[in-house]
Amino acid sequence: MHYEILAGKATIARVETFLHDIDEIAGSSNATIQAIDATKVADRQHVDEAVHQALGSFTDGHNIATNLGVEILLHLSACRQIQKALNFGVHKGDIDVLFVVVGTTKSIERSLQRLNQLIDADPRVIDYSEAKRGQLMQTFNITDKEVKAAGGYHRIPELVRERLALFDAFK
Repeated sequence: MHYEILAGKATIARVETFLHDIDEIAGSSNATIQAIDATKVADRQHVDEAVHQALGSFTDGHNIATNLGVEILLHLSACRQIQKALNFGVHKGDIDVLFVVVGTTKSIERSLQRLNQLIDADPRVIDYSEAKRGQLMQTFNITDKEVKAAGGYHRIPELVRERLALFDAFK
């Protein structure tokens, strides 16, 4: 299986309609598509590691969820509780969003073409920024003391990825 990430900005009037559109694209393209609130993602490596872990979980038969998209959210959140992991999904309003699209090369290409119509592409929304600091520290229970020991706030993405590694090791 291959995957691609598409990131950008969207205005979501109704979450149900937005998710329905994504499900329709996924179904017609024969791909798995997971929409994610990009403000809760530390950086590209965070997403890459979570997707690799989720795919590995399905391959090894150690998956928690029966749905690959939900398994990706579990690994992104480094949490076994599906309800908490769903908080990584999209919400109403102006939002930085990213899509993880998993499938064959052809199904991914078809999906990305249609998903591009739902957002204003901006790959920078996946990058770490100071604006994400508070959200990430709260989401991943990162303390100021831990940040200091790690060498500063610029190390938050590494601390988040550490949470993912521990989650994968002990799930």
